[in-house]
Amino acid sequence: MKQVDRLLRYQDPDGAVLSLYLNVPANTGGLREMFVRLENLLCDVAAKQDRASHSVKSDLAAAREQVRGAVTEHVRDWLGHGVAIMSAPSLGLYETVPVSWPVPDRAVVEHRPYVRPLMSALHHARPYYVVVVERRQAWIFRVDGESIEPVSKLVGEGVRDRSHAGWAGREEYNTRHRAAELARRHYRSTAATVENLMRNNGRDLVVGGHEVSIVEFVGMLPDGVRRKLVGTFVVDPHTMTAGDVRTRGARARDQRRVEHERRVLAEIADQEATGLAVSGIEACADAVNLGQAAVLVVRGEDVVPGFDCLTCGELSVEPAERCGGCGSGPLRPVFDLVDELVARVVQQGGGVEFVDADELGGGLRVSATLRGRLARQSR
Repeated sequence: MKQVDRLLRYQDPDGAVLSLYLNVPANTGGLREMFVRLENLLCDVAAKQDRASHSVKSDLAAAREQVRGAVTEHVRDWLGHGVAIMSAPSLGLYETVPVSWPVPDRAVVEHRPYVRPLMSALHHARPYYVVVVERRQAWIFRVDGESIEPVSKLVGEGVRDRSHAGWAGREEYNTRHRAAELARRHYRSTAATVENLMRNNGRDLVVGGHEVSIVEFVGMLPDGVRRKLVGTFVVDPHTMTAGDVRTRGARARDQRRVEHERRVLAEIADQEATGLAVSGIEACADAVNLGQAAVLVVRGEDVVPGFDCLTCGELSVEPAERCGGCGSGPLRPVFDLVDELVARVVQQGGGVEFVDADELGGGLRVSATLRGRLARQSR
């Protein structure tokens, strides 16, 4: 999430940072309707700034033009993708991030980039590698959303075919033993190649092939690579197509992702019972205000308006004349309190997990595991 860390460094106290999220259709026939959606979003944010200062209005007008120009210039490169565009000309901020995961059409003007939808998309749809293996060959692919790109094909050493056993079957035994040893050598070489490919990039791994080959190859993976293995699937390497690999790899990865998300929610429930986790927007805001949120878990995309203190930065759900934390600071409205929680946890060195509400049921739910039992703030 280095990209998000960098975006969070941009701060404008006047609140003139424009963040746009847009889904680009997969074919050019839908572009006209998409440009209508874009204009509606930009017009809406302009209308909401009618009481802003002249300088803020000017900055946001320049940001809107920058966004229009980016979409016009690059829209055909983004077909079938979601895109996040962050713009604040006065800060020197201009960044476009296409992602292969749907994002909610949204335009937000705030004091910093609005990162929650971007983090969710990157969490769900980061590129990953698929390795299809058999005893003598291996194929490595890089998958990014709907696209799949072959990376390399590895071929192991061969063994001369034996059509008969020889004296007492000894030649057949020697041939099979040699073939098994060459297969192990091929698996080890392929595993080393995959390890080098995945080093320091944080991507997941999916393995395909015949069941026996999958088991043998996975057993050769180094521990660090095996921890990134998120699924396996059965396919005939000699009849497979790139489309087969992408579809089956995505299905295996999605199944493991849902299993992981269910496990995260179950662990949260267990930890709540012992006081080591909390749920609900107010309880999570307390944890974040105290710097005690280790991992924030967000399910759903609903927006929750909130407030932060201009003096001490404390986050709160309810409006008040003065901050309940420091007792003196005025409160500033924020568009999405969940986004503020996400950003603060990242800045505090914590983790963020996003759960797919459509698959697991329910609306917005925010939970946090704690670094220790939470000492409640006095209000």
